Amino acid sequence: MRRLSVWVLIVVGLALASSVVEAGGRKKRRAKRKKDAVPTSQVIAKSMGELKWGISKDELVKQLLDGIKKEYRPKIAKTHDAVVEDRLRHEAKEKMDAIRKSYIEFNGRATGWDASFLKREFTHNNSESMLVMRDGNSQNFYFFINGQLWKWYKAFDASTFGGSNFKSFSRVVQKKFGEGKVSKGELAPGYTRDWVEWQDKKTRLRAVDETDFYGFFSLVFEDKGTAAELASLRKSQPKAGRRRHSVVDAVTSGDAFEPDESPDIADRISGKNRARYEEPREGRGDRSDRSAKRGGRRGRRGASSDSGDKRPASTEEIIGDDDPLQGLGL
Repeated sequence: MRRLSVWVLIVVGLALASSVVEAGGRKKRRAKRKKDAVPTSQVIAKSMGELKWGISKDELVKQLLDGIKKEYRPKIAKTHDAVVEDRLRHEAKEKMDAIRKSYIEFNGRATGWDASFLKREFTHNNSESMLVMRDGNSQNFYFFINGQLWKWYKAFDASTFGGSNFKSFSRVVQKKFGEGKVSKGELAPGYTRDWVEWQDKKTRLRAVDETDFYGFFSLVFEDKGTAAELASLRKSQPKAGRRRHSVVDAVTSGDAFEPDESPDIADRISGKNRARYEEPREGRGDRSDRSAKRGGRRGRRGASSDSGDKRPASTEEIIGDDDPLQGLGL
């Protein structure tokens, strides 16, 4: 009888030990999954504003044109100068015309975008298309597949953030979206980049370092539902072989949404110069006055410029009225 009791104790002890080990293993696995999971940001939806996945090109064009009208209507109403009013109306019309003309379908015909920094963001002969809009701080690229919006690619010239490095840029972005998952690897074969990412139920957001070759930072918003189906949606693949997509890999690998418990390039594209955000707000004055002063300094040979006395602002100092991310509604 005593021998039987001993064996019972041994069996119970082994079972308890096994359950403790198993519980510890589950705890470690949960901790690892949490560490590897892409953090949730509730700010993503807010930053997209009225932009919704699945809308058509015409719906997006209307949104963008309405935004320009909303921007210029008070400016025009405020001025009592007929010349200024005419100039403002002309500017607004030019911006609206540029949006309408920017639409392009990737139907197999060669385009200038095929050899650009966007070449990995689309494929040909898969009912894909793109619309382009430039704002004060960036170049915006809106991608459609089967006539539905699924990606928004926003490119910022590094100089917009004071010429900072990606580490500084990512700190600024994480102040907006919360702590993200910092990664480095191939977004596509042979396309190694540093990036920070976040997600919510519908969207995956990446902040990508493109400074090593293209000289800009980008924010890329993508519809997770469409990204998960890209392999089947893109039936026509490039001859070089099927390109993998980082969001497809993430979505299909089981990295599902889990609530969090706790450019120069744009200037080259548009041919226009943008405001430099390292310039202090004090003493800016009227743009025409500043241009005249700069011209006067350049006209005097040997005259010194005060630009050398200005310390370029760090990325952290850009937060405020001159924050380039203000356009995201944050």
